[in-house]
Amino acid sequence: MIIIRYFCGGLRLIVMVLLMVIMLGGYIIGIKTIFKHTPESGFKLRRIFLKIINPLLGFTDTIEGVKNNKPTLYVSNHRGLLDFFITMKYLDVYALSKAEVRDIPILGYSAELTGVFFVVRDNKSSRQATRDSIVHLLKSGYNVLIYPEGTVNNLKTTAGFSKGAFEEAAKHGFPVVPIAQEYYSINDLWTEGTSSGLQFIKQFGKCITKVRVSIGLPIVSDNSFILMNESKKWIDSKLLEMQEGWSTAYD
Repeated sequence: MIIIRYFCGGLRLIVMVLLMVIMLGGYIIGIKTIFKHTPESGFKLRRIFLKIINPLLGFTDTIEGVKNNKPTLYVSNHRGLLDFFITMKYLDVYALSKAEVRDIPILGYSAELTGVFFVVRDNKSSRQATRDSIVHLLKSGYNVLIYPEGTVNNLKTTAGFSKGAFEEAAKHGFPVVPIAQEYYSINDLWTEGTSSGLQFIKQFGKCITKVRVSIGLPIVSDNSFILMNESKKWIDSKLLEMQEGWSTAYD
């Protein structure tokens, strides 16, 4: 059984990397010869990639709620290795990620090209630059996705949220939309101390990865604590609801 899981997970990893290389290579040739790179073309490339790769990875997802029709700060809990593969299939967003992702061959460049920007979490100037980037993107008419816990969390409810982005949303009047994401199996939760490679095998070495996503209503306030606390409260409520009526990850 373990051998089969390693084989399936390894095969899926190879397929994912090959697809990424092929699509990235084709896109680079395209922007050098046929069309100009824009955020919208980057989002389109990402959507196509995710619509192809997600079924091959075994993702079966259910989503409820609708995206907001204004530039929005989306805030989500962070459960697993590839949470953003689900969320960004439905939403055209600039997503905030830790700086280490940029250094991963192929993935880092692909992420940056298709709307991911990075933060060095223990660097104050980088965190401020990130806040400035969030404001600039939202004022430019784009959506932004952040994971305010700052890291993966496999507790029943969310860990503490970082307040920076909420302060900017309150200051500039940006709507905040909470997103709750939960998995069916305990093998999908990225536990502390597990390497990304081992987690990939653990999660995608099995046949199916069931995930549910719920998108909340916009929250608008000039008080950052209200934005942060109401978002956290809503996400926690949805997570507990999904755990009680569906997920077996915490049985």
